[in-house]
Parts: sequence; structure tokens; C-alpha cells
Amino acid sequence: MNLYQKWLLAFALVILVAVGTIAAMVATRTEAAFRRYAMVNSNLAQELAASLADYYTQTGSWDGLQAALAELPTTLPITERGRGQGGMHGPMGGAGQQFIYQVADATGQRVADSAGPPSGNFSHSDLQRALPIQVEGTTVGYLLILVAESNSLAAPAQSFLTQTRTALLYGVLAAFATALLAGGLLVRGIVAPLHKLTQAAQAIAAGNLQARAPIQGHDEVAQLAQTFNQMAESLARAETARRAQTADIAHELRNPLAVLQGTLEALADGIYTPTTENIQPALDQVQTLNRLVEDLRLLALADAGQLRLERGPLDLGELLTRTAEAYRIRLEEKGLALEVNIPTNLPLVNADSDRLAQVIGNILSNAVRYLPAGCTIWVSARAEKNGVSVRLADNGPGVPAADLSRLFERFWRSDPSRSRTTGGSGLGLAIARQIVEAHGGHIHAEPTPGGGLTLAFWLPAGANRS
Repeated sequence: MNLYQKWLLAFALVILVAVGTIAAMVATRTEAAFRRYAMVNSNLAQELAASLADYYTQTGSWDGLQAALAELPTTLPITERGRGQGGMHGPMGGAGQQFIYQVADATGQRVADSAGPPSGNFSHSDLQRALPIQVEGTTVGYLLILVAESNSLAAPAQSFLTQTRTALLYGVLAAFATALLAGGLLVRGIVAPLHKLTQAAQAIAAGNLQARAPIQGHDEVAQLAQTFNQMAESLARAETARRAQTADIAHELRNPLAVLQGTLEALADGIYTPTTENIQPALDQVQTLNRLVEDLRLLALADAGQLRLERGPLDLGELLTRTAEAYRIRLEEKGLALEVNIPTNLPLVNADSDRLAQVIGNILSNAVRYLPAGCTIWVSARAEKNGVSVRLADNGPGVPAADLSRLFERFWRSDPSRSRTTGGSGLGLAIARQIVEAHGGHIHAEPTPGGGLTLAFWLPAGANRS
């Protein structure tokens, strides 16, 4: 049984219970009310009321009524009554029916009861159902007739009641069919988008990451379809990134392995003699492969949340100064100027000094690779937002605004023509972002005012200086 059938069955049961309950209550109340109405307005009730009015007129009160009422048989015929024939004891003839008679005075005090000694008062509902007993236009009492048998209605009244029951049954069936049809349409409106969503999920499971679920309306099902589409887009982007990363890794490994293979083959064939000069290129490529593998391992640990950090109170200003000065000679050899402006008494950060030195080193290494001679690099820091903000800015060619967010992508280079020998592996800034975020900070790139590129990161403050 599918979801549509289950929901339709649930609707049918709810509708059946609701309509059946209402029909049963209406039928019961209607039949009871009709029986009361038929009895109050029957010849029997009218004749009894007239006899009781005659009794009150003759006696001037209800005294002795219980004894007179007790002489009446409980099974009485229903015919036209002849006036003056024995007062309350006149014959009525016809088929007998069983009733209980109760009489109350004008205040509602029960004064006679054919079923036993009278006691108590008529209730408000009793007074509403009772037939007033009037003498010369004045109500002197009330007559209440109770039916002792369920089938005590006359034939015309019983026919009317049967027709009422039949009409109620048809009404119940019509209401059930209409409600079930409306419920079926409503359930179909809910199930149809879910069916399409299932088809889209099956398509994605089969490998079609371009499948999307249609979005209709603004209800929860539409929100689910929108969330599903966002998930599908994320999967498609992740798959594209995975394929690109696999291709990039293969490309990065190809050149070192080709050089290493060529060198070793030349040595094996005797083309090269095994001298230090001939072996050094192969050793350099091995070192390059080791760095690439280590970078990839570091990123894999960061992705898995397993990047190990040796944290401790750290003066980030001192680390910046020390690391920048270590790169000064390389920068000057490239024709680049370095200016370091670090204030004293910066808040301490709880960080791994080796990892943060790697972040700063990766940024400065990129500057060495990409900046032309004559450019300047400014290293600065300041306390900001309960932490320390570090900025490394240059006045070089910069990066187009559209590419700023891609600087931290793996294997991405602003110039696709750059190889590993001229542009690095493209993992340096990706590693920097993972390390900074592992410390609870954030890193971003922005244009330098006047031209150039600024890389900035922020770390939360740790222990206070003593």
C-alpha cells in the first residue's frame, strides 16, 4: 500500500467516524424530539388535557387527582373522545398503547403520576415538553406523557420517522462521498510533489546529479523540495570539485614523476653517470612530491576535523616579526621591499605557533612567486573584536574582484598557465584557511587601496598578559 492509499484510507476512516457520529446523534435527538412532539400533539394528549381541565373545573384544585389518575389504565386507545362521558374515564376505543402520565400544578410541582406516588418538580426540560392544562385561558397545570414502548407511534408518524431516517442515511452517504473526494484531491496534491521528489532522488542515486525536484507553492513540501535541490546542487559542486581535484593532483604528480622517471632511466641506461649533479634533479623532484603529499595529508586531516594543534599562549606580534624577518632575504633577492608594523602589547592568542608560522610563510611565499620586482609588502597587526587581526598587503598587480573568493580553493591559480615550478601547487592558501579556521578564526582576501592584494586573518584572543 503506497502513501496515497494510506492517506486516503485514513481520510475515509476519519470521515466515516465523524459523519457516523453526527448522524447517530442527529437521528437519536431527532427521533426523540419527534416522538415528544407527536405525543404532545396527539388526540390522546389533547383529550387527557381536556379531561384534566374538566377535573380541575369540577374540584377547583388538584386534590385527589392521584387516586383518579390511578384508575386510568396505562394502555389507552387513541380516538376522538366524547365529552361528558365519565370525565377522565371516558372510553377511547381503538388499538391500545402504553403510556405514563404525569401532572404538575401551575408552579411545576408534580401532583399526579400514573407510575407511582408523585414527588418533586418538573424540570425545565419537562415543562418545555409538557402540554399546558388551561381553564378559561389560565394555565393551571401541565401534562407530561412518557412513551413506554419505542414502537408506540401511530402509522403516519412512524412513516414520517422512517422517511427521515432514510433521508439522513442518504445525506450521510452523500457527505461521505463528497468529503472522501475532496480528501482524495487534497492528498493527491500533497503526494504528487513527493512522488516527483522521490523520482529526483532516485535519479541522483543513479548518478544524475543534474536532476532537480519541481517547486510548487510555499508549503512544507515546497520547502523540502527547495532544500533537496540545494543539497543536489551541493553534491554536484562537490562532485565537480572532486573531479577537478583528482585531475589537479594527477597533473601535479605527472611532472615530478616524469622528471624522476627520465633521470632514473638515463642513469640505468648509462646515459648519465651517477654523479651528484645528475642525481640532484631526481632528489629535488622527490622532495617536491614529499611536500605535495604532506600538503594533501594536512588538508585531509583538516577536512576530517583531525588537524592536531599544539596550542599555548602566543604573542602573535612577535611571531609575525620573526617569520617576516626570516623571509626578508628571499624578498630582497626578488627585488621586493618588506615593512613590518607591529604594535606592542597585542592580546595573546591560544594557538599553535608552528601552524601559524606556516600560514604566514605560505602568504609570503606566494608574494615571492607572484609579485614583480619593485613591489612592497606591508605586515601589520592590531587588536580587534576581542582578538587580533593580521594584514599582509602588497601593491602588486592584484587579483580581479571575481577571483578573490577563489584564492583559497585547492589547486586554483589566478593564471592557469602557471606550473608548479612557476606558481606553486595552489595549496598554500587552502592550507592557510584550514589552519586559521581550526583556531576559531577566519581569513579573507580584499583589494589593497591604491592597487594590490591584501590577505587578512583574525584570531580570537586567549589568555591575558600578566
